[in-house]
Amino acid sequence: MHKPTAYTSLKPKCPDAFTCGQKEYWVEIQLVDEAGKPVSALPYTLENEATRSGHLPAYKGSSDGEGLIRVTSLHWLDLTLTVEAQPLADEMQQRPLAISRPPRRSATAGRPIANSWRSNVQISAEQKGYLHHYVTIGELCDSAPQIDKWEAKQLPQFHFPEGKSLKGFELTREQLDKRHVIEICPFRAWVLVLHDTKEYSLANGYNLGLMADMAYAKGGDSVIKQFFLEKCQDLSTTPGYEEYPSYVRALTVDVPFSQRYTSAEFLDSSDKKDSGKGQPLLDSTQLFYVECAGHLVVAWRGTQEGADWLTDASFIPVPCPPELAKAGSIHGGFYDAYKLAQERFNEKFAQIKKSLSEANEIKKLFICGHSLGGALGLTYAAEMKAGEPIIYTYGMPRTFTADAIGSLYPITHYRHVNDADTIPSVPFDANLDNWLYGKFGYLGNTLGFFWALLAEIPTQMLGGYIGEHYWHHGKPVVFFRTAQSVSYEECRVMMNPNTCRRYSYRLPIKAKLFLVPSLSESENQQAKQAQERLVKAYPVDDMQRLFPRNTNPSFDHLTNPMRHSMASEYLPFLNNQLLELAWPQLAMQRKKNREAFKQQMKKYAMQAPEEELMRNKIFLDLQSMLSTTLDITHKLPGGENALTRFKSEAEEKVEII
Repeated sequence: MHKPTAYTSLKPKCPDAFTCGQKEYWVEIQLVDEAGKPVSALPYTLENEATRSGHLPAYKGSSDGEGLIRVTSLHWLDLTLTVEAQPLADEMQQRPLAISRPPRRSATAGRPIANSWRSNVQISAEQKGYLHHYVTIGELCDSAPQIDKWEAKQLPQFHFPEGKSLKGFELTREQLDKRHVIEICPFRAWVLVLHDTKEYSLANGYNLGLMADMAYAKGGDSVIKQFFLEKCQDLSTTPGYEEYPSYVRALTVDVPFSQRYTSAEFLDSSDKKDSGKGQPLLDSTQLFYVECAGHLVVAWRGTQEGADWLTDASFIPVPCPPELAKAGSIHGGFYDAYKLAQERFNEKFAQIKKSLSEANEIKKLFICGHSLGGALGLTYAAEMKAGEPIIYTYGMPRTFTADAIGSLYPITHYRHVNDADTIPSVPFDANLDNWLYGKFGYLGNTLGFFWALLAEIPTQMLGGYIGEHYWHHGKPVVFFRTAQSVSYEECRVMMNPNTCRRYSYRLPIKAKLFLVPSLSESENQQAKQAQERLVKAYPVDDMQRLFPRNTNPSFDHLTNPMRHSMASEYLPFLNNQLLELAWPQLAMQRKKNREAFKQQMKKYAMQAPEEELMRNKIFLDLQSMLSTTLDITHKLPGGENALTRFKSEAEEKVEII
């Protein structure tokens, strides 16, 4: 009788299984993070058809000190690895991200779309002859872990890709007898780089500027939620704001997933009307707030709709309520808009206060806004001043009168002014409490505006009226378009001074400079040498004259309302300055312009007015000190990586000079 034959694999050790033992296989799996460091002491389970059918027990254990799992005596069957969910999630929250990011994954296969990306871990593994795999925790978890403050039914999409999660990681039978290096993406999320400091921070200036611009987003709530609750959880790239004309990347750092943004809400007063209450024409106040473990950001929208212009034009000063300031007055239109937000969003504002209170000063309040949004932001900061909020504004009009400003000292405020932007110059630094405001109601507000406009030159024309002047709050950050003049004397008759006339004209090359006057008085120790050089070269009186307190500096050009846009004027300049300091070696048009301006100054120094020449030297020295505004970012854990990612993804924007 013919004897039956059983084959155990395509390459059998013995073709006859009844007279010779089956071939035994082995596998080694090393679990590492994106830095190549082992992920140890993780309980695992390996299963194949033999264990699932009950013929053999599942292979169980924990990864060793090298993150290694080794199993022998395996049959030639596909193998599935799962790791106990909670220990894996908890451990991978503590592992930081590498600088380079994997490409986005396809919706069907769940694998990286581009095959060209190779991590440092992959390169090292392949050099040693090992097989490399990149996975998220969802591809290893044996079940859904507990995630702090996660209420949605669907697990976080990036970390738990659809179709690949909670099924285990599969090794085919052809991949046995090999070592596999499994690189696990840390269980992290992005948050904005924001520093709790009284010094000027360029990271704060840029990110809060981005938030001020995002407050104008079309689609409001959906855009905000998508950015903070989706993009900030997608670790394939840093989150970007991709709405015309911005297209900029946020400066972000990775944090444990439990410290992610958990709240993101857009609030529009016109969407929530009380029965019979409110002023329909002025019912247009918008803001959004977002919250993570480390900070809470409130961003106010600026002038955009017709009602906003009515708010801006209502210049009448009204006495400050005690919760804002102990004395002085506030711009009536701004206060009406702020009161409307208070009424409509009373529960939300109370929730913000409660969240900050429960955080026991761990969570910092940041406020921002452009134009009208800056004025509303400062008003909100005045109410929240007990918590010493940090506010960065952009193109903000004057909001409080002089007596009120003195009550706002707990607030750290940096006020960005773009060249000769008109809006920061209104209401004018003059007495606006004139009879036109009180006599004709809202029409009087309009008449009062033009009264003040006509009286701006000279503003002293209003000095005879009894009332208060509007002052600016905060320290200025000035985007200054500087020019250089030359002058010469021409005489029709030689040696006859009566026939002489002095001519002057502006030279063609101009430069736009990023000036932070407070750097000259900074407490930053690393900036001391630069400060000492500046103070030694230029008297303190010169700095105070060039940058007077509570008002705007004198510009080289007439005010221009076209220089007011957040998206096309302020944000590109902030982006370019951050890119320049993050990547000093990068060739940029702005640096070429500055160098050409310096050469022009040098060439015409003997013909230039002495005061203007000295001013431009001070400004260029202040520009050179700007690198110190990133010192705090460099020291932040993950800060260097954040800057490296930014410079690899950002690009120089067009600056309007």
